[in-house]
Amino acid sequence: MSKRKRSQAHGRGAAARREKRKQALPRSVRLRSMSDLLLHPVAPDERPWKFLLPVLALAFVARAAIALSGDFVLHPDEIMQYLEPAHRLVFGNGAHFWEYFYGARSWLVPGLVAAVLKLFDIVGLGQPAWYVGGVKLAFCAISLLIPAGMYFFARWHFGETAARVALLMGAFWYELVGFAHKPMTEFVATALLVSLLALCVRPAPDRLRIVLTAAVLAVLVAAIRVQYAPLALVVLGLFFLRTEKKMQLALAAAAVFVAVGLFDAITWDGSLFHSYVVNIRVNLALVDFSAGESPAWQFLYWLLIANMGLVALCVLALPDLRRYGFLLMLIVLTLLIHSTQSHKEYRFIFVVIPLWLLIGADFAVWFASRASAGRSRMLLGPTSLVLTASFAAVSLAGILNALPYQDRVYQAYSKETGMVGFLRNQDPVFAAYRYLANASGVFAVWQVDRPYYNLPGYYYLHRAIPFYDANTGHLIFADPKKIEVDEISASVSH
Repeated sequence: MSKRKRSQAHGRGAAARREKRKQALPRSVRLRSMSDLLLHPVAPDERPWKFLLPVLALAFVARAAIALSGDFVLHPDEIMQYLEPAHRLVFGNGAHFWEYFYGARSWLVPGLVAAVLKLFDIVGLGQPAWYVGGVKLAFCAISLLIPAGMYFFARWHFGETAARVALLMGAFWYELVGFAHKPMTEFVATALLVSLLALCVRPAPDRLRIVLTAAVLAVLVAAIRVQYAPLALVVLGLFFLRTEKKMQLALAAAAVFVAVGLFDAITWDGSLFHSYVVNIRVNLALVDFSAGESPAWQFLYWLLIANMGLVALCVLALPDLRRYGFLLMLIVLTLLIHSTQSHKEYRFIFVVIPLWLLIGADFAVWFASRASAGRSRMLLGPTSLVLTASFAAVSLAGILNALPYQDRVYQAYSKETGMVGFLRNQDPVFAAYRYLANASGVFAVWQVDRPYYNLPGYYYLHRAIPFYDANTGHLIFADPKKIEVDEISASVSH
């Protein structure tokens, strides 16, 4: 080949390469395509379901009915870490637990409770008869983010039909209903994380309002429940790949992160992230005390009991990782994070519940569509009715504490454990303290049947009166045999 012909051939090849580079997708588009392989977001053609708000209203009614029907404690942390400190902050009296002596807990959730208590106090309703129910209803409202987030995630990830089923599951599954009013960090963080999931899969992730909201939600999830930080980071990372406003997202997340650290420093009069540092140090120091407390597979056992094995649907989802891989990854990550620690409680993995329900919703639609082939209305077929009846039966049995071995799910491996009764078999000590809050002639209370950390505290007692506990009261010695009954009985009215 002549030199001229070789030059022409080389020129044509270079031009072809330049043209190919021009046609190549921009880097931001390639990144979005990578994340879309996992999320496969689809913009629905129809408007959101017209019954979305009515279903959420019914979900709130169901949650409020359980919340106001009585009192139970999943774990004493509900009182010790969130309700009692808030009461002490607003009303001035309350037990001072060690975490708040050393500053080992963030004030984010107790601060929210304190804000509600202060509002009730301002309007003249600063009594347990009013504010206990008010705080419960506030957390019930927050919990509605779970069914709402499940609906929009499934709508953009699976389709409208699966979204409606997911909405109904999230609205009426007994665990999401029964624990909705609890101020535990796991439950609040789950509501925020499911909302973040919905934003992550949104077809148009470039609106500034959506970007800022995603940043706030991700940081709050991590701040409220540190163990959920890896989940929030994964979801926010996928959102980062999808959005074109990457700089705005990063700056917003950094700003909220610093704000959380400043809030912690101000509330504890210490350094940035004071409570988080102290909490980590304490847990590292105490890690040997819980060694061998529970097996690594404990969470799997609890999950199977709590839903009669329905969570096994996740195993059926394994062959279709294109469709379910994202949700399965979050479930596995949650279990791995919490299974490495010896101390395990079912509430720690609460976020798994809406995740497996999302998979179950899509499976329910798939089963119904196959069984109703040729029908004009798939959701009215016999398979749909059987699936609906099964879901309702398990959920109803759960809310009545009638599932086999259900009582084993809520046990804590320590003396600090609650008595979970959504509607039945509730702990009568709460009713007793509600009575004492308004009864006449109450000047002091001596609790003799349990330690202080398993009691309703001043949050329910409310009165600024002496409280005597078998372990910590100043008139009660460590050795029960040395208790001077006559002296105590002379100073205690109840």
